[in-house]
Amino acid sequence: MRVIFTEQRVMGTGHKIHKSWLQEYRWFLLLEGFLASGIFYTDLSLELGVAGGTLYVSLVLVALWARQKRYVWGMAVLGTLLTVLGYWLSPPGGEFWKVLTNRILSLLIIWATAVLCYLFKVNEFELEEAHGKLEAQFRSLAKKDVALEYFNRKLEEKVEQRTDQLHATNLFLEREVKNNLQAKKELENAHLRLKTIVNAAGVGVYGLDLEGKTTFCNPAGAAMLGYQVEELVGKSQHALIHHSRPDGSTYPKEECLIYSAFAKGVSYRVRDEVFWRKDGTPIPVEYISSPLYEGKTIVGAVVTFKDISAQKQIEREREILLSDLEHKNIELKNFAHAVSHDLKEPLRGISINSNWLLQDYEEVLGEAGKKLLDRLSFNAEKMYHLINGLLKFAEVGNSKELSAPVQSGYLVATIIRYLPPEKSIEIEIKAPMPEIVYPPILLEQVFQNLIVNGIRHFGKKKGKVVVSCISQEKFWCFRVWDNGQGIKKQHFDRIFEMFQCLDRHTSPESTGIGLSLVKKVVEQNGGKIWVESEFGEYTCFNFTVPKKFNER
Repeated sequence: MRVIFTEQRVMGTGHKIHKSWLQEYRWFLLLEGFLASGIFYTDLSLELGVAGGTLYVSLVLVALWARQKRYVWGMAVLGTLLTVLGYWLSPPGGEFWKVLTNRILSLLIIWATAVLCYLFKVNEFELEEAHGKLEAQFRSLAKKDVALEYFNRKLEEKVEQRTDQLHATNLFLEREVKNNLQAKKELENAHLRLKTIVNAAGVGVYGLDLEGKTTFCNPAGAAMLGYQVEELVGKSQHALIHHSRPDGSTYPKEECLIYSAFAKGVSYRVRDEVFWRKDGTPIPVEYISSPLYEGKTIVGAVVTFKDISAQKQIEREREILLSDLEHKNIELKNFAHAVSHDLKEPLRGISINSNWLLQDYEEVLGEAGKKLLDRLSFNAEKMYHLINGLLKFAEVGNSKELSAPVQSGYLVATIIRYLPPEKSIEIEIKAPMPEIVYPPILLEQVFQNLIVNGIRHFGKKKGKVVVSCISQEKFWCFRVWDNGQGIKKQHFDRIFEMFQCLDRHTSPESTGIGLSLVKKVVEQNGGKIWVESEFGEYTCFNFTVPKKFNER
């Protein structure tokens, strides 16, 4: 039994074979080596005629102590080699045929002994193997009771564990069933609410299958079309309510965007089309057609629509009002020009006659008369500029001028070039000045009013006006800055109102309309304007221009 175990261990532990073999057979190998050396020495000491080779049989017999059968053959081979070697190395003696016969007999004895020893080892191994099997069977039978008891205990544990699992599973299933019932109830309630909402909605809702037949329709939609719900379900929607265009011409089914929704898997929104009522009259509608999916498969379409008859009526009335308003604006503009012409003529006469009186009767009038005529001429000129300002203000917003690319720096430089020279005031354009899209004449009016306003109300003997621009995220912000007398904060909002002028009596050109006109132009073109000032230090007018300007 020990031999079998050792062989199995050796076969199963390949890395440790060499080490265990040396440890296990080191004494055996030493004994065999010592014995072989002694016999070989004895053989060499004897003459060839003496049968010293038979002593090598002891090597084979000692091999019986080894656990492996192969050592029997190994010792037989070793004895053979030493016998032959002894023949060549032993001192001569005896007759040749006797010497040769002795050596051959020695070899036969060695190998006969080896065969017998090998057969003995084979029988020993078979007996030990049979003994091992019997012992293993005995141990197996001895362990069956223990194994059976262990198995029973494990089985009980498994049954108990499985019972607990089944109990937990039952509890889980009970909760799931309860939750599913609750979810089903909530889904039914949600479906009922949705159905109520759809039925009560002021818009029509109907569904289509892939053949274009109506699968459902809410009562509001059916009522708009003059049908009962039952009359629509199962029928071709296109043939019933969408067969013709607004002008009465045939509407091919292939061009219908409602069908394209499930044919192409795309949603469409149509704002101006007609459905046809049961009585044959058209109803203007706006509708949305969307594909209906089950998973990833299109199974039809859902269409929502609303009657836009009232909206169409409002649009028609709006167009009439806009047309009437435009007509009246033209009349008002013509009237304003006519009135301004009629008002300007007497003013020109007053101004001219005042100048003639001053020239012809200066000595007769005296100082008091001259002051009265100067005041008369001043007021006439002021009235003249006021009329011009009102006309310009009225024309803002009514102008048909389109936006165009404008080099703002070049435009400002042109305005400055034609201003009356002011030796005490320096005007600077601070680069960069961008190219913008704006109505050119209106932009010129804005810059000219702001620059002239800064010069006219400077209030100091010397100073500077600076025009610049900074880039913001969506706007250009232009700045007209001067280091004049400034504006008090309580007047910031007032200066943009009509006819508001802080120093009205400085010149007849100060009508109080310029900043109002600037504000109107800037705001109508998508920007805003504001003022920053420190009284006695500076004034800065800021206005913005959209970077993406849409032509109006």
